[in-house]
Formats: sequence, structure tokens, C-alpha cells
Amino acid sequence: MGGKTKRKLTDWNKFVMKVKVENPEKKFSDILKMAGKMKRQGVKITEYIGNKTEKVVKKLEKTTKAVVKRIKKTGKKLNKKNKAKKTKRKTNKKN
Repeated sequence: MGGKTKRKLTDWNKFVMKVKVENPEKKFSDILKMAGKMKRQGVKITEYIGNKTEKVVKKLEKTTKAVVKRIKKTGKKLNKKNKAKKTKRKTNKKN
């Protein structure tokens, strides 16, 4: 079972993939033309990819912090509700 090993993506491939993600409505041939034009105009591929990656990482960090905050709030509310239910049960048993 000799499977082929995959080669690492080149900077060009990563660049084309980023452009495709940003323009999902366009055909792949149009994406290649856009990417080629951007490269000829002097867009440095590694910097472009790095900047986009940094922005995505920052966005993800921001969202995860917000989600964790919401979960903590929800958890605190649930704890309060559970405590209230327990005290009600105890008082009902005593009667």
C-alpha cells in the first residue's frame, strides 16, 4: 500500500487559496488571473498571507474570549438557579 506523500503547499498555492476564500463567487480561472495581477503589481505573497493569518488569529482570539465570557455568565446563572431550587426543596421537606 504505497500511498503518495503530499508535498507542502507553496506560498503561491497558499496565496491563491486566500484569494479564492475572499472571492468565493468567482471562478477559479478568474481567481488565478487576479492572483497573477496582484503579484505583478508587487503584492508580496508571504507578507499578504502573514497579514491575513494574523488578522484571522486576532479575530478568533477575540471571539473565543467573548464566548468564554458568555459561558461563564450562563454558568453563574445556572448555579444560582440550582441553589435556589435546593433551598426550596429543603424548606418543603421541613414542612
